[in-house]
Amino acid sequence: MKPFVLFSLFSLFSYWGPQKEIEVYLFLGEECLISQYYTLSIKQLWQEYADKNVSFIGLFPNPSSSPEKMSAFKEKYQLPFSLAIDIQQEKMSAFGISVTPEVVVYDKQKQQVLYKGRIDNTYFRVGKRRTVTTTSELADVLEAIRSNKAPATPSVPAIGCFITPMTPLLPNAPMCKPASNR
Repeated sequence: MKPFVLFSLFSLFSYWGPQKEIEVYLFLGEECLISQYYTLSIKQLWQEYADKNVSFIGLFPNPSSSPEKMSAFKEKYQLPFSLAIDIQQEKMSAFGISVTPEVVVYDKQKQQVLYKGRIDNTYFRVGKRRTVTTTSELADVLEAIRSNKAPATPSVPAIGCFITPMTPLLPNAPMCKPASNR
């Protein structure tokens, strides 16, 4: 084989490369205090579980999100994974997401949602946190996947900031913020 042909084949295979089988979609809001709170936990989960089969993708579905705001959020919280704007709210609608932060663990090969919901039980109501987190659903799901087991819990409602629906009347509506503790 000629060197050019061999290089071309190598480039083709390295470009397509092995695809990640599991995608962890993290629906985030740069203005949401709860999303901001979870950035450290999310980074730790990425460090522990992102590998050749698992990828993390941060999605910003609010109409008020912009590439500049998203970039500033990524830099401020030093997020090590890809971020994207879901400006048309296609992923949000497809997965039935209504708040940030909310996660979806998706098996691309089976085209199946393995888990949808909260990261852990730190927040039990908007603006109300537990002093001790007692369950970590996302970590449990990722550990089950790592162990080739089915996740024990397919869904747990997320607590967070409501996502502003995209409508012609609200193209630049700001995202709501959690109620302050009184």
